[in-house]
Amino acid sequence: MNTSSGRRIDAQIVISAIGMFNDIAVPDLPGLEHFQGTCFHTARWNDDHDLAGERVAIIGSAASAVQTIPEIAPVVAHLDVYQRTPQWVLPKADAPFTEAELQRFRDDPDAMAAHRRGLYDQLESTILFDDAGMLADSEAAGLRNLAQVEDPDLRRRLTPAMRYGCRRPLLSNKYYPTFNRDNVTLVDCGITRVVAQGIIDGDDQFRPADTIILATGFETTRFLSAIDVIGRDDLHIRDAWQDGAQAYLGMVTSGFPNLFMIYGPNTNNGSLIYMLELEVAYIIRHIRRMAHEGIDWIDVRRAVMDDYNAVLQRDIAGVSVWAGDCRGYYRAASGRVVTQLPYNMSQWRQRTHGCPSPARALYPS
Repeated sequence: MNTSSGRRIDAQIVISAIGMFNDIAVPDLPGLEHFQGTCFHTARWNDDHDLAGERVAIIGSAASAVQTIPEIAPVVAHLDVYQRTPQWVLPKADAPFTEAELQRFRDDPDAMAAHRRGLYDQLESTILFDDAGMLADSEAAGLRNLAQVEDPDLRRRLTPAMRYGCRRPLLSNKYYPTFNRDNVTLVDCGITRVVAQGIIDGDDQFRPADTIILATGFETTRFLSAIDVIGRDDLHIRDAWQDGAQAYLGMVTSGFPNLFMIYGPNTNNGSLIYMLELEVAYIIRHIRRMAHEGIDWIDVRRAVMDDYNAVLQRDIAGVSVWAGDCRGYYRAASGRVVTQLPYNMSQWRQRTHGCPSPARALYPS
């Protein structure tokens, strides 16, 4: 392995833990290079730049924008929010524990465990988006949250047309009330071009800006191919994944011996901390096997990986909300969903801990 500093590292086993949020997505906006103000991406926040009193344009209305907009709106002179697709933004149940509740957890560990189990069960029952009642309740909660927007026309323009779950679900108690501020404007007519002092919107209206913030997310479908990884027979992972990233159990991909991935293709669902723990346990089992049996390398059989992905894509197609055309980050250019996992956490535990047996999938030297 060669680092950017020129250092070479030799290792028998490589574990990728870079996940899916690596390369930032920069929109192809005509004229952006001519903007004379300050411009940065939310993932590369300019901590040295003071937004106070500025005219700010934020481009995007998904996860990072929903978190950023309520925080900067009170300090800027004016904020233009450029929205392409209205999102479902549900209320966030994040009331702090009372001192009495905290003391109960200290005095009774079983109470803390029961509370955690309740959270697990609640998440476990909703992450497959297969409960019509849950979907209806979620959309109703989203509309109640949206009702905080006082202007009816603005509320209409912020109302999603897609089904809840088609894109990443969002939570915020502060996002919608921000649009009641006099210094916040929703711009949903698109962008014609960027000019030196601001933006020409889709209605050919000039909108001045001192700072442009790109809340446009990441190139989520690249995964490990964000790095130039070369496997057996000089195979580059970007070429192996030209139709979209794929792996067996999201952790091993054929043609790349002794390479493991954490939070790899099609593992995005549930509590990621718990899911990662299961994946780490799976990888450790194979490393121990290699050490105990004197194995130099292991690789996943191509047929096993292909069979797994065929079933995986069939099950993904069964999640109706993911089948919607909502231009989310789940799909590769080929159209295949490469980020989402159509199984709950219990099913993932079963799959990573013995179904099918790892010995059938991975073959040693």
